Amino acid sequence: MFKRIITAALLVSLFAVPASSHELTIKNVKGDAPKAGEPFELTVQSAHKFIVPEEVEILSRVKAGIIEDGKLIEAELKGNDPKLWIDFTVTPKDLSGSFIVTAIKDGESWCLTNEGGKSGARKDLEAQGLKVLSANKYDKYAKAIFNASTEDKNFAQVLGQPLEIIPVTNPADAKVGEYFDVKILLNGQPYTGPVWASYDGFVTEYENTYAYYTEAENGEAHVKITAPGWWGIRAAQSGLPGVEGDYDNLNLRAFLLFEVK
Repeated sequence: MFKRIITAALLVSLFAVPASSHELTIKNVKGDAPKAGEPFELTVQSAHKFIVPEEVEILSRVKAGIIEDGKLIEAELKGNDPKLWIDFTVTPKDLSGSFIVTAIKDGESWCLTNEGGKSGARKDLEAQGLKVLSANKYDKYAKAIFNASTEDKNFAQVLGQPLEIIPVTNPADAKVGEYFDVKILLNGQPYTGPVWASYDGFVTEYENTYAYYTEAENGEAHVKITAPGWWGIRAAQSGLPGVEGDYDNLNLRAFLLFEVK
């Protein structure tokens, strides 16, 4: 497959997801370092801009927490309407290496109808007399790596999420001007498709605008790091089979987040 790599100020609206789909991310807004045995404050954010919060997700559809022994330890989530994000804390037990925090959104069915966009299953909206033109579900997965260290291997854990970006390069070794390598799995199999990447502060004015675009081939992608800071690598898969009467298409979104020092 011919691989296209585009850097610098690239407006990726040609590749962007529909405006109805915000991207799910995780961020530590205070910038403090985690301490073993102490609460570490984080946020779940949802937006079209990286990373500029735009709305608070429905709490009942989101879960987030730290990964311990390969399992998610769920945190209590609190909506923060003034800040447009969800607050939560995790308590890392061991800081001898990196740890992973993840956030997952089980998306509701979203339908395009003769009266505009509506939340709800196709069959339920049709029962109300609406004409449903299309019905989509967006499931989203965000995974952030903290406290990366050179000798540690925790960063490469595979969580088994339906669409998952797994770093091959240790974030502790990431350097400006070099490539950051990842593998991407779709339902456990190598993903081939578009990959976007950006860093915090690259663009705050425009939606769906990323610093870098490439394409994964056979589950492998390479992103050139162009600045220090908080980076996110994103993959998307649309048009997976739906559930009759509920939604026509399942769409998956995934973000991997890490710091480049």
